[in-house]
Amino acid sequence: MNRRIFLALSGLGVLAGCGFQLRDREDSMDQLPKTLRIEATDPYSLIVQKITREFAHQGVQIVSANSALTLMLTPPKVSERVLGPISDNEDQTELALEMSYSLWGQNLVSLVTDTKVRVTLIYIGNSTATSAEHQSVAQLRRSLEEDLALKVASSIRISYRQAVKQTKRSKTN
Repeated sequence: MNRRIFLALSGLGVLAGCGFQLRDREDSMDQLPKTLRIEATDPYSLIVQKITREFAHQGVQIVSANSALTLMLTPPKVSERVLGPISDNEDQTELALEMSYSLWGQNLVSLVTDTKVRVTLIYIGNSTATSAEHQSVAQLRRSLEEDLALKVASSIRISYRQAVKQTKRSKTN
């Protein structure tokens, strides 16, 4: 029994010692640009501030210099639609936020084309709208903005990583 454990651990030690690592595994910081300039119609909107904070939290330096990559954000679009009645005075409603972004390099080289990000939630609302109902929907909308900011940041992380890989491939060919 001890011999089996010894052989298994020896095999693992050899793999660890030879520099074995998973393919395409990179440090998460390498998947985001080190500096980023953010352009938006309303740069002081809550959603832009949340996205900026998320990138800063992940180690990206937000700058105003033209030499940095430029993230262009569209204003979020809010949509609300009634999916159907639950009871006589309650409806099932879908609330959605959607925004687009694109990432531009120096000399206006498009790294990531126009990409849409959408988050949705479904809630049960009362057809007799009260102030409490309005406050509840406003709170849901704020939480949806948080989700949208996180989803935009993770989408940019993936898109940027793919753009860097594509750029490296085109340089080697």
